[in-house]
Amino acid sequence: MEEKKIERAFAVKFNIQQNNIQTQMQTKNVSPQEAIGLLEMAKDQILDNLKKGRKEVFQSFQKSDEE
Repeated sequence: MEEKKIERAFAVKFNIQQNNIQTQMQTKNVSPQEAIGLLEMAKDQILDNLKKGRKEVFQSFQKSDEE
């Protein structure tokens, strides 16, 4: 029996204009607890990169279908 893969996504967008910050979030099949965990992971990654003096704060990785 083939297992159906459920699409999951969590996206956060910050629009920063002068003194205004607008936040947009989109979730698909992600629980609030998972979203908090993902935000914590992003925060940790930013802090690690700042400690290393990197200009590129975010890193992205694409997961292959075979994993």
